[in-house]
Amino acid sequence: MPTFLVFGCANFYGRALIQHLCDRRDEAPDGAGWTIRGVDKVLPRLASFPEATLKLYDSFDFRMGNLRSAEFLEQAFAPENSSSGTWDYVFDFAPECKFGQADQVYKQDVFQTAVRIAQLALRQKAKALVRLSTAHIFSSESVSSSSSSSSANTDVNRRHAEDDALEAPNALVRWHVRAEEELRAIAAAGLATVILRPALCYGPGDRQNVVPMLISAQLSRAAGEKMPVLWDKTLRVNTVHVADVARAAVATALWWSGAHTPQIPVAVFNLADPGDTTNAKLAAAVGRLFDVEPSFHNSAFNFIAKKLKTAELAEEVNESLLGPWMDLLARHGAENSPLSPYLDQEHPYCRLEHWPLGVDGSKIATTPGLDFSYSYASVSAEALRPIVEEFQLLGLWPNIPLP
Repeated sequence: MPTFLVFGCANFYGRALIQHLCDRRDEAPDGAGWTIRGVDKVLPRLASFPEATLKLYDSFDFRMGNLRSAEFLEQAFAPENSSSGTWDYVFDFAPECKFGQADQVYKQDVFQTAVRIAQLALRQKAKALVRLSTAHIFSSESVSSSSSSSSANTDVNRRHAEDDALEAPNALVRWHVRAEEELRAIAAAGLATVILRPALCYGPGDRQNVVPMLISAQLSRAAGEKMPVLWDKTLRVNTVHVADVARAAVATALWWSGAHTPQIPVAVFNLADPGDTTNAKLAAAVGRLFDVEPSFHNSAFNFIAKKLKTAELAEEVNESLLGPWMDLLARHGAENSPLSPYLDQEHPYCRLEHWPLGVDGSKIATTPGLDFSYSYASVSAEALRPIVEEFQLLGLWPNIPLP
């Protein structure tokens, strides 16, 4: 019977993976024999999950502890008893995803923990390890003097393939690059390893990727105004639904455990839906959800914005939204909400003019034997609606009916 070990099971990505694994277990004829263990540094009940999701965490072996601790990670890998064998599939969904943390935090929570988990998976002879990385990792190339940054076909705005050059615009990405390098070395010793690089990810539980734009739209609707949108319409900000990230993790683990070879122990997949989301497409989907019209800043404003340092731009945007959002939360009894329109300067949207997020996610859908397709072909108002409705259910969003 298959055994699954999930690190980071109570974060945004891990929650979706747990949901998918439990669904598959419950549908499988031999599901009663499956073993799922989830590990995280926080209790699910402190993660602002709805009751239906919390019930999932009562249906498998959950362990809480300090993921920075080598001793705890050893314990997390330990089977229930000596006859339980080892873990078939190990998922490292634990890397810190929050923007704006100190370099030492990323070193510990993105790099060091990943290396220890991979080493333990190798020692236990796991069939496959799946590591969650990021697609905010590709090299930014200068646009030639004869090109316009508003063109969807310029080098800087192209869709990147898995083997394109990597570059680290900040500490978070730098430690992801280091982790990928180290995992390749560990994999060469005999560990089938999959590295997943999701584009801008959205879905229930997201708090920082598309939520700032959702909040901006909610404020615009409340004020009866158009929704202001920064940057050019054609700049790519490719997206993927978190449910597809979860499905990809399980599909690649099962496939790569049998398809890898000693000469090629690592498989890398970008995750981005075929809708090829641009700034205009994302704004349109958000606008339809709240019935507000996106209003893109003119070229003169964008020219000034480009001249600002990223930190200065983030400060300007945040100051215009934070106050009105806090007022709206207070008027609707959600003043204790942790949700914020705050955009850290490391958020990819703050760098979009210089660092568009173009990601070619087609490889995973065309690899023979993998049999994967995206359930969410493009970002849409319908796909975004559950994010807001769940937050309203939890009392974290103004209880204003959506159109």
